[in-house]
Amino acid sequence: MPARRCRNLSQLILYLLFIYKMIKINAGKPILAPMAGITGYPFRKIALKYGAGFCFTEMVSAIGFLHNDKASLELVEAGKDIEKTGIQLFGNSPGILAQAAEKAAGIGFKVVDINMGCPVKKVVKTGAGSAILKDTKEFSLIVKTVRRAIKDCIFTIKIRSGFDGSSINFMEIGKIAESFGVDAVFFHPRTKSLMFGGIADHSLTKKLKDAVAIPVYASGDIFTVDDAIRVKTLTGADGVMFARGAIGKPWIFTEYLDAGSPPAKKDLTDIRLKTGIIIELMEEMSLFYGEKRGHKLIRPHLYGFLRGFKGSKGKRSEVNNAQNGKELVNILKMVTDEVEFA
Repeated sequence: MPARRCRNLSQLILYLLFIYKMIKINAGKPILAPMAGITGYPFRKIALKYGAGFCFTEMVSAIGFLHNDKASLELVEAGKDIEKTGIQLFGNSPGILAQAAEKAAGIGFKVVDINMGCPVKKVVKTGAGSAILKDTKEFSLIVKTVRRAIKDCIFTIKIRSGFDGSSINFMEIGKIAESFGVDAVFFHPRTKSLMFGGIADHSLTKKLKDAVAIPVYASGDIFTVDDAIRVKTLTGADGVMFARGAIGKPWIFTEYLDAGSPPAKKDLTDIRLKTGIIIELMEEMSLFYGEKRGHKLIRPHLYGFLRGFKGSKGKRSEVNNAQNGKELVNILKMVTDEVEFA
């Protein structure tokens, strides 16, 4: 960021300190965004292996985490990758969120993110997620309270542009976050009411980036390497987050890093190599969740991988009807053979 964007020397120092922290944990590279039902430990492990610089857990209930709820503890499993993993918490109580953030920092998480963008009804109706954007006083209290609880931890927030078309307030939210010591903003330029429809308007990301001194990371409609390059160039964002674009394509991070230069390691245009990575992910999920549950949870990744191949709709039906891992592997190998011998 040019020094002129920082309104005074202290802000410049804080910005450079944050960048130094992020470089230490490798978060300047492409980031895997938090996604419910997707970014469990096995997928994060594979994404980090294939180029992600940093990743986030699925959205975790602050109350469940504090009460050592079994499901919540499974979501925060990070193994030896905890240095490259941030925890994303959600809730509506400043005190509970602060306690959960403090606990997360205590067990080794270097980055704590508060979700203030989830548009899903069951989250919003509790006053959490994007519902927080409706009340700037409550937002201010949350960031102030969490910041005090984790003074030595990187504290970030993930937000949308507003709750609906009549309350687009991301600029005000961003400036409040900056004033209370939030270290960075992950920004998805859609309103809650749009859900995942319409188009993510990254001209808004540029506006936010230009308005605040703290780092801004771009999220939303980044499905390909070209999307990531275009958005980063347009916005001047400090980094990009891959979300749906990484489902079924955990190698997209390496492709992004290799863009415009010779591949650093392996040629990831090779279909057999990509098939092998998906099989590797399936094996990791079976080990972590058990075979039956693992095969259910791998399906979104298989759908994402198969999209674009000839006869992908039929292959998706085959995936749904598969009885075990061996059958899923055979489906993938058949796809590979069909591509190679076409």
